[in-house]
Amino acid sequence: MTRHRYDCHVRFSDVDVYGHVNNVKYFEFYQEARLAFLSSLGRDPEDADSGLVVARIDVDYRRPILFRPEPYAVETWVSRVGTSSFGLQCEIRDGDEVYSRAKAVMVSFDMAAQRSRPLSNAERARLAAVVEPGE
Repeated sequence: MTRHRYDCHVRFSDVDVYGHVNNVKYFEFYQEARLAFLSSLGRDPEDADSGLVVARIDVDYRRPILFRPEPYAVETWVSRVGTSSFGLQCEIRDGDEVYSRAKAVMVSFDMAAQRSRPLSNAERARLAAVVEPGE
C-alpha cells in the first residue's frame, strides 16, 4: 500500500460560526498529514543540510467537515518524482466519502545555498518506492 493514513481530529477552535471547519484549517490538516507521511519515509543522515519546501498546494473543497469526536482520515501519497521536486496528493475522507482533495509540489531545498537542489539517490529511491500514479 502506497498511501499513508493520518487520523486528523477536528478541534473546536477549527470550526466557524456555521459549524463547518474553516477553509484555512484544511491547509493545517494537510500539513500535519504531510509531515507524518514524510517522517514515515525516514531521512538519510547525509541530507542533514537539506530540507523540503512547499512550492504549490491546491485544495479542492468537496463537502464541509464538521466538528465531531471521531477523526477524519487524511491519506497522502506520492504521485510523481522529478529531478528536484515531487508531487503529493492527499484526501480527507470518512470511509468512502471524500471531503477534500489536495495536490502539492514539494521541492528539495539546500538550506545553506537557499535554493533548490536535486533529490539525492536515497531520497529518490524512498519516494519511488511509494509512488502511486495519480490524476
